[in-house]
Amino acid sequence: MRRRGLRATTAAAAAAGTVVLALALSGCTLLHGGDDRVPKPARTSSATGPDADPTADPTVQAASLNPPTMRPGTLLTETDLTSPSGRTTIHVRVVVGDHGTFTTELSGYRSTEAQAMTLEFRRTVPSPGDGFDVEYGQVQWQAGAQPPASSPLDGVGARPDFLRSVVLVPTLVTDADGDIADQHDWTGHVLAVAPLTWHVPSPYPDLQVTIGAARPGAYGIVSALGTRTHDYLVAHGDDQITVAKRFGITVPELRWMNPDMQVAPNGWLTEGDHLNLDPTGR
Repeated sequence: MRRRGLRATTAAAAAAGTVVLALALSGCTLLHGGDDRVPKPARTSSATGPDADPTADPTVQAASLNPPTMRPGTLLTETDLTSPSGRTTIHVRVVVGDHGTFTTELSGYRSTEAQAMTLEFRRTVPSPGDGFDVEYGQVQWQAGAQPPASSPLDGVGARPDFLRSVVLVPTLVTDADGDIADQHDWTGHVLAVAPLTWHVPSPYPDLQVTIGAARPGAYGIVSALGTRTHDYLVAHGDDQITVAKRFGITVPELRWMNPDMQVAPNGWLTEGDHLNLDPTGR
């Protein structure tokens, strides 16, 4: 079982509020299509810049494209997090900082549960009781303490609006030997969750997608999910440049609509991935 937690420190470090984290991440399961045969890749592609780094987070890469101009102090999202029992609640705001940074502001925290807490942002909207997932902008505080009034929201590029929710997770506490020192029923699982509505200007207010015919490098299947929304199932050998051309858009526009799009160093997409083709469905 993967676990993360707060490790007990010396009395002096504890007095300073030092928190040592042990984090665990879990990946995302890919959705695959049917058993139809697809052509072998008929082209090769190369990438430079951000795509050339196979270790870079593609979500942050995509979120960093075409950064908007926003004044420091601009409110981007605001919500209340409340546990199902109502015994734990906190108010969360994200505002623009200086020089392209973002700040998480926390207030009104109250809880009848005396346990350490972790607040984090996620790319999905989990349910109470769910476990670990990829997280951003973690803020932690000890049992019985108040959270910091503000904390940097790091690692989100220039567009944090790809984050879909903010969650509160009771944190596992371990002693100096790594043994569990404190644990509650909700430890390591989502205690409270709130979806996020972002007020970030669109970089492509007039973006229109044209459904083009399949071609080498863009053999995937297009499915209609509604009157406007379409889904694209990535085929073997598809690459981001050709897929974008098939739909009459640019690569930055394709990546803006799909913050989680996985791109290999050579520009190829991951077979079986589903891509959003509706600008309103980002």
